[in-house]
Amino acid sequence: MKFKHIFPLAVTLLCPPWVVAADELADGEFSYPPGPLEEVVVAEFRQSTTLELDASITVLNQETIESATLQHFEELIYLVPNMNFSGDGARARYFQMRGIGELEQYEGAPNPSIGFILDDIDLSGVGGISSVFDIRQVDVLRGPQATRFGASALAGMIYVQSANPTSQTEMNAEILAGNDDTLALGAAVGGGLTEHLSGRFSIRKYRGNGFYDNVSLGIDDSNERDELTARGKLLWEFGNGWEAKLSLLYADFDNGYDAWSPENGRVTFSDNPGRDEQKTTGGSLKFSGPLSAAADFVSITGYAESDVLFSFDGEWGDADYWSPYGYDYIYADQRERESLTQEFRVVSSPDGRIFNGRSDWVLGIYGQRLEESDDILSAGLYDDSVDGPGNWCAPCLDHTTLNSGYDSNNYAVFGRLDSALTERTSLNLGLRVERWEADYADVFIDHVYGDPGQGVEHEFHPNESLWGGDVSLNHQLSEVSHLYLLVSRGYKAGGFNPSLARALGPGGALGPEAIVYDPETLLNYEAGVKGLLLEGTLSIDLSVFYMDRDDMQLRSSAQFTDNPNDFVFITSNAQGHSYGLEASLAWQATDNWRLHGSLGLLESKIDAYNLDREADVEGGLIGREYAHAPPYTLNLGASYASARGWVARLDFNATGAFYFDYSHDEKSASRQVVNLKLGRQWSQWAVYGWVRNLFDEDYYTRGFSFGLEPPWFERARYTRLGDPRHYGVTVSYSY
Repeated sequence: MKFKHIFPLAVTLLCPPWVVAADELADGEFSYPPGPLEEVVVAEFRQSTTLELDASITVLNQETIESATLQHFEELIYLVPNMNFSGDGARARYFQMRGIGELEQYEGAPNPSIGFILDDIDLSGVGGISSVFDIRQVDVLRGPQATRFGASALAGMIYVQSANPTSQTEMNAEILAGNDDTLALGAAVGGGLTEHLSGRFSIRKYRGNGFYDNVSLGIDDSNERDELTARGKLLWEFGNGWEAKLSLLYADFDNGYDAWSPENGRVTFSDNPGRDEQKTTGGSLKFSGPLSAAADFVSITGYAESDVLFSFDGEWGDADYWSPYGYDYIYADQRERESLTQEFRVVSSPDGRIFNGRSDWVLGIYGQRLEESDDILSAGLYDDSVDGPGNWCAPCLDHTTLNSGYDSNNYAVFGRLDSALTERTSLNLGLRVERWEADYADVFIDHVYGDPGQGVEHEFHPNESLWGGDVSLNHQLSEVSHLYLLVSRGYKAGGFNPSLARALGPGGALGPEAIVYDPETLLNYEAGVKGLLLEGTLSIDLSVFYMDRDDMQLRSSAQFTDNPNDFVFITSNAQGHSYGLEASLAWQATDNWRLHGSLGLLESKIDAYNLDREADVEGGLIGREYAHAPPYTLNLGASYASARGWVARLDFNATGAFYFDYSHDEKSASRQVVNLKLGRQWSQWAVYGWVRNLFDEDYYTRGFSFGLEPPWFERARYTRLGDPRHYGVTVSYSY
């Protein structure tokens, strides 16, 4: 069904209850207190409910996280309207909201469009270590979040909070076992340490083979997932409202990456299987309390250090598979990132409201220091001497390195003013001004055909003054429902194209000026309605939006030679727009049954793009949809819980077909995946049986089109499959 038909149908289906509700509430006949389906948002400057926030947001609480997932944040994405991820790696590290977000990072400066924060530790761009064991809440904010989060939240923000310490002694443990040799162990313990100090510690180990068989090596775990996550928290309560919270993180994801095959299946032929490893250590310290009766003070310090190894077998085969041709390539990317953030803010209390007590306010400053090094190795050979006199490579050797270093400093001031115009209507204003200063240098060396002692070097020292913010008008229909209108502006810094150096020969179509691209800005126009009906048992959240992207950073690639590793990645500025709808509902139908659902509709279009695509790719990008921007995402589900402890959850997830990339026009098919969980809970024990992808649906999470297979290296379609049917049992204990 086309989007133009789905959109009005969805509005028609979702709007009538609100027309009735608005009329009833206007007459003053109904005034329901907040119900059990109302969630608290923790990602904002001050805690608020989802019904109070003028933004499209999905809040996933601990109950939802535990019932809907096994291990990783990527399993929650299907519950979030208009959200997708790129299957470029062992775990989801690159996310898209409303069709905006990176698909990979093979080189260059880190420049995420979607922010990812875990316990106030900024992991934007490296969120692949997001285990969900002992996670308390996930807030997913869609659309620009510049006032609160700045340049790393052009299109949205993912804000994750693990369980907090309490004074009461708590212990949770679980063991999970399933097919594909899956085994996981997790434990969390917490409680009071002294009268004013409490703590919590959790650890989780997960392992599975990864659902692929490597016939070259005769193993079934070349795509393994071997993941360790440990977290710790200490909470000091000093008295008089002052407290400090220290959060610590250690993650070691030692995963394989052998998910691509020349035959597009779950059998691989790689003799040098890749790796997708990430080791992250980090911490944050949040210090808060009342400065006076009029204002509270908040300080948040965050630090993270990550080592990332991303490698793969360049030609996806071995000597026997490619015989009689000699064909063997490897690719390895070693990244090291270090990030330090500091935020100070002052938040008004009820006694500190200004303008005759009608306006709450926030003032703050922010700074970030980011350092990243990126070392890329591409090496191999191609030998077609078997073709005799007609051969052209007997053999051709390749050995190149690209080493880059990137340092940046961000400084920002921000403020927010929320003012009541009448008893039911308020005007909210937010503004952030940011200064970005960066130093970037790289050196590209061709060790075979160039001079190993004299590489191609580039150096840049850009700086930008950036700004963003939001203006919203909020009208209360009742104590538990409101309408809002929002205009928000997001931004992110510019960047560089390191690999373009190898394509800048004499007479080339592109000059050195193409190495640098400009910052992007995004204007978001949004209208929404939120509320509780049926005495608080039915929660509905509906929004429509239009987004205009100026200097849109569009990344494409071109195959420079027949070397399967030899791609030029080019980000250039373009123009684009999108519009759509996001809706979520949850209904506590009876004491035992709860129904939930979400719908995302998206129409996107590229309006301007100046670069030519590869000669053998037909058509242009102008007028085409964004990559990884499905026209619809849908979740429908039901949960059951009986007084005797029996529980069940069923989820139906559907996603429309989407383009895999901008450098070609290959598309995924639409997908429908069903997840089921059944179990029994007692006072302290619980046992669950679960199945993910119940009907063993084949679907794709990433796709490419390029020349891989000798001797003609004709362009072909290659896809990566999502996980097949996965089933098992979980046993948990809590005290």
